[in-house]
Amino acid sequence: MNRTNVHEIIGTLLGVCYLHVTMASHWVDSHYSSVTNWKHWAIPLLILCATPTVWSQQTVQKVMIGGIRNDTSDHLISQYKVEAALALALELTGRYSLVQNTTRDSVVATMKSDSITVQSAADRLGAELIAFCSIARVANLIRMEVVIVGGEGWVINTSGVGYATSFLVSDSTQQRIADPAIFTATQRALCVALLDSALYQLADSGLQTRPTQLTAVGGMEFIVSTDGLAPWSVFKEKIAASYDAVSTVVAAMRQHPAVTVVDIESRDSLYAAAGLYMVENYNALSGIELKTLKGFEVTHVITGRFVRVRGGAEITLSLNEIRPDALYTSIRTASATASVDTKLAFQDGIRSCLRQLFGAITEPIQQTR
Repeated sequence: MNRTNVHEIIGTLLGVCYLHVTMASHWVDSHYSSVTNWKHWAIPLLILCATPTVWSQQTVQKVMIGGIRNDTSDHLISQYKVEAALALALELTGRYSLVQNTTRDSVVATMKSDSITVQSAADRLGAELIAFCSIARVANLIRMEVVIVGGEGWVINTSGVGYATSFLVSDSTQQRIADPAIFTATQRALCVALLDSALYQLADSGLQTRPTQLTAVGGMEFIVSTDGLAPWSVFKEKIAASYDAVSTVVAAMRQHPAVTVVDIESRDSLYAAAGLYMVENYNALSGIELKTLKGFEVTHVITGRFVRVRGGAEITLSLNEIRPDALYTSIRTASATASVDTKLAFQDGIRSCLRQLFGAITEPIQQTR
């Protein structure tokens, strides 16, 4: 292979993908948005990964980490955690294995300083591919981007972004545990980068994952009847009721295989980064809210309407796609009826709508007596 200076290869040949890696640490500040079209890389990626033999007979390809970008002030994320996540995610595919950074660094230490490049190190180690990782976190939302470079002259590259939310908390310290979310986001990024949504379908059930739609929740509107119906307390307490409605959606969708739902804390942190504060859940989504969500790569939003009708209240949830013009288009809707004026009845109605929209959801734990 023709080994040239790493800055020429990574800075020139990678183009947009390199910009992704160097800019992703500024995701929050710049409302970072990926622009790579996967179709542009479909044929080169097949050349990069395919061999004349079938997958079951394929030689495992070695992958070397070329660089990791992360916020060093974030105590929940470290380069060590990213390396560990990437190593396991690659190993689970059965197609790739990671050259440990300690092995890489030991080899680099024996090379002449004036001749060290990422490519020369990969060549010395026998690595066919080089991976560049960039990770960022906003509250509970983890974003991982992986750029993979390979081929003769290192001119073939592909990239993928994966998301996951961290909802685990340590029993002893009450601190967030981000490691599982880092790993899941890495798996999803590799699925996208390698154009294979079924990359982990043969893994153990707890490790199976695929790319997801980044989805926020908001705009839970309460419509008061003008037909002389007795007012319900749920409608009178719409601030608390709308918050509870969003929380119910998040809890029900947090483990859905096709959706990464943005929880309230993460969503409000995204809004705050754009200068939006005190956004109420009971108001319809505004244009600036949608623009902000789109700027952070949120592609879908779940909205709701609660209307007082004779015999109860009608609950309607909609799954909407955010358009390029920062408006949204409804994909599908579902409805249910709450017959009594209680929070539990509304929660049951919301979960009924979610089952209609998405199939299986995370059901609440039943309290034993």
